[in-house]
Amino acid sequence: MIINKVKSLIKHGFNLAIDISADILLIFTETGRTYEYYKDQEAIYKRARKNRSLKDFKSLKVVVTTPNEETFLKLKNESKIIPLLMTYRNDDRSSMIKQAVTNLFANNIVKKGDIVVSILGIPKVTGGTDTISIFEVNEYPQILKYYDYISSIEKTKGKVINEVLNLCMELAVEGREGTPVGSIFVIGDSDRVLKMSSQLILNPFEGHESFIFDKQVKGTVKELSTIDGAFVIGEKGEVLCAGRYISCSGGNIELPLGLGARHHAAATISKYTGAIAITVSESGGVIRIFKNGEILSEIKPKKLSNTSEYSY
Repeated sequence: MIINKVKSLIKHGFNLAIDISADILLIFTETGRTYEYYKDQEAIYKRARKNRSLKDFKSLKVVVTTPNEETFLKLKNESKIIPLLMTYRNDDRSSMIKQAVTNLFANNIVKKGDIVVSILGIPKVTGGTDTISIFEVNEYPQILKYYDYISSIEKTKGKVINEVLNLCMELAVEGREGTPVGSIFVIGDSDRVLKMSSQLILNPFEGHESFIFDKQVKGTVKELSTIDGAFVIGEKGEVLCAGRYISCSGGNIELPLGLGARHHAAATISKYTGAIAITVSESGGVIRIFKNGEILSEIKPKKLSNTSEYSY
């Protein structure tokens, strides 16, 4: 019964993507089984096209995303799809889509105005596929604004900022051992940043070659995410220090009411240096990206989106 339900969902989602000339078909899977059902449907459709006047789907990008590393490695061997690894498991469908949209932009798979049909289901449940969702990427203006900036800067620096953002998304959703955390990361222009800050604790990264792309380093950063002060990261991704106190003094910083010292420190350091600062709010897990003393973008990983969803 469950298999028939999922197969029917794949059939309708696939046909819908073709009928509305969607740019991307986004399939979420834990084990890879949902993708196997898609391959069966694709083969059926191709045979039907030979006998009937059916739309072609050569321009349709098929993206298959999973939080399971073992499944991801299997998907990488498939030639007709774009596999994506989700960095954390979400608690609801809308957050799954939001993380996927972020990854689509980070990997230059999607562009402004693209229409996406996604097939997804209950998070963390095998065989839980039950939803078809249609959305335009323009429905995520804060993510668009951020990636407009990323596309305008040097490629390596952009990759570093994206990696830090992914880490912040994990912290915003998971916290530290289930407890919400608030953190600040300062990326780039590290010489000036270090001159405008001081250590609150002994620097755990001193004397080590630690890069944010390394899984063990990311794990260490997550372990240290509850300490006071900022993480300072160089433009090549080197984690220079943690527990850094940033003076939040400085005029002409205008932020929305309710934002505390962490956000003012992020705004200040981004105003008086060439650095980008990213904060994770302890209350609500809101991520804010600061540039030139202002909020460049605000992302709420936990907030439900306004996508159109059809559940079966």
